[in-house]
Amino acid sequence: MEIEKRLTILQNTYAASVAEAVNTHEKLKVLETVVEKKKERHAQTALYLNSHLGIQSVEDVFYTLSEIYGCANWSVAKTEDGYVATATSCKLCALSKKFGGASPCTGWCLDPMFAMIAAVGKVNPENIAAQSTLMNGNCCKVLINTTKE
Repeated sequence: MEIEKRLTILQNTYAASVAEAVNTHEKLKVLETVVEKKKERHAQTALYLNSHLGIQSVEDVFYTLSEIYGCANWSVAKTEDGYVATATSCKLCALSKKFGGASPCTGWCLDPMFAMIAAVGKVNPENIAAQSTLMNGNCCKVLINTTKE
């Protein structure tokens, strides 16, 4: 089997596994607790992940994770205040909707990315926000303000 085909199979299997876990956590009524615990760990592991993955900029967070996981089609634009990152499709959201509709956005996608952005870009986490997600809108839009302390 070709390496590209293997990678696609692994990416799809990973996304399906996460979507299944998120929906199971929701059915067991522990999703919020799991997300909070994961958020604590993301802040602790962000520097390691950035170093391990060779991430050196805010843009790298989106493009590198997109390349590795093959999930969301992120595009990043520099703005006067920082950055706007947008995705119009996400395999994880699509699968999660199919498996029951629980949102994987915070615990498995945005929270880890926000921690990595804060670590690499020396951005206050309070200045990173999701304006919308593909679970509840037509795009995932992340705003990163690098001008505020």
